[in-house]
Amino acid sequence: IGSRKKVRIGLRRNARFSLRKSARRITKGVIHVEASFNNTIITVTDPQGRVVFWSSAGTCGFKSSRKASPYAGQRTAVDAIRTVGLQRAEVMVKGAGSGRDAALRAIAKSEEVAGSTQTLQWKCVESRVDSKRLYYGRFILSPLRKGQADTVGIALRRALLGEIEGTCITRAKFGSVPHEYSTIVGIEESVQEILLNLKEIVLRSNLYGVRDASICVKGPRYITAQDIILPPSVEIVDMAQPIANLTEPIDF
Repeated sequence: IGSRKKVRIGLRRNARFSLRKSARRITKGVIHVEASFNNTIITVTDPQGRVVFWSSAGTCGFKSSRKASPYAGQRTAVDAIRTVGLQRAEVMVKGAGSGRDAALRAIAKSEEVAGSTQTLQWKCVESRVDSKRLYYGRFILSPLRKGQADTVGIALRRALLGEIEGTCITRAKFGSVPHEYSTIVGIEESVQEILLNLKEIVLRSNLYGVRDASICVKGPRYITAQDIILPPSVEIVDMAQPIANLTEPIDF
């Protein structure tokens, strides 16, 4: 009986063994193309985001500066598709290396897989000023998986509404009004409508803390934001913002 020798079994490439080539096969997944200035890396994940297989220009036999060549990117993409057995995939792209476009062309021309390419985007696509008090902007953030858009949207909404500080009217006091649903003789609007108009007034200031402001006018006339007596450090953005309409000669 002779001595036994341990034998390591695997795929041999460039005098090295590669056991990672025994990746499980999937028919549907996501192909991540990351193209840098010195390499092209292809990562395949299943629909749940788990990594199934990865390949790079270096592991496909390309060395030194050749790892960033377009042909290396093409070979790397084909290697990943055939190894995993993909038939349908989404493609996510990162980086602007020279192997990027070649890898995308290889995926698009592959007979094994039908892919839809999604490039990483985070930019403003539209911005306009609707009025002095209203600015509109539309942004794109993609690609996102199912449910991720809701998560990002909720976080942004909470940050914009609850965490970013600003100057605004927080409360108002009317002479002898018992509650906000009351009406005042000689004023067209109800107290609740006046409060809603006050909330619409946009203020600009860099101070902290609470400051007092007041309105002192006599009807009949329209009351607008320019009638508010403010501290010197507070500025009204839209002076024409309506507040109330005095229909009789009363003090307000």
